[in-house]
Amino acid sequence: MAKRQRREKTNLIHIPDWAYADKLIRQIGDLQFNISEEQAAAKKAIDDTKARLKAKVEAYQSRIDNLTESLDIFAQGRQEGLPKDKRSWKRAFGVIGWRKSSAITVTKKTLELIKEVFKSRACHYLHIKESPDKDALAKLTDEQLKEVAARRIVTDAFFVEPAIPEVGDK
Repeated sequence: MAKRQRREKTNLIHIPDWAYADKLIRQIGDLQFNISEEQAAAKKAIDDTKARLKAKVEAYQSRIDNLTESLDIFAQGRQEGLPKDKRSWKRAFGVIGWRKSSAITVTKKTLELIKEVFKSRACHYLHIKESPDKDALAKLTDEQLKEVAARRIVTDAFFVEPAIPEVGDK
């Protein structure tokens, strides 16, 4: 293997003594402090922008929630005039309707029954906050859910999907 040659750096500073070295160390500290100040100012500006955005978004979301609830009540009152085989309807500015939604409910004894049914997978050497995993339970059949004192609740969730152009399309 060839010996690595040391390249001469042309922009290095000549340091004549320890006093000058201390002066350079202080400059490094000052520059690092300046970096920290700039980062703190940027973080504050970002946090302020996020706070203003959050306030605007909350106002918009509140209005969206109100409009959606109003449309839900309106559509419920006119369901009898709609085709029975359809759950959603395309409108001029989007789609309105109901989606099938399901949730898993559990009881206090569900956790113990899950441990009993699936005891071969138990870990003895870990401290874990145990709670039922509803996403995993949702994959079980209704009969399997009964074994662990859980059940599936299926509801119709109202939705509104406006036809929104892309942000740059206006």
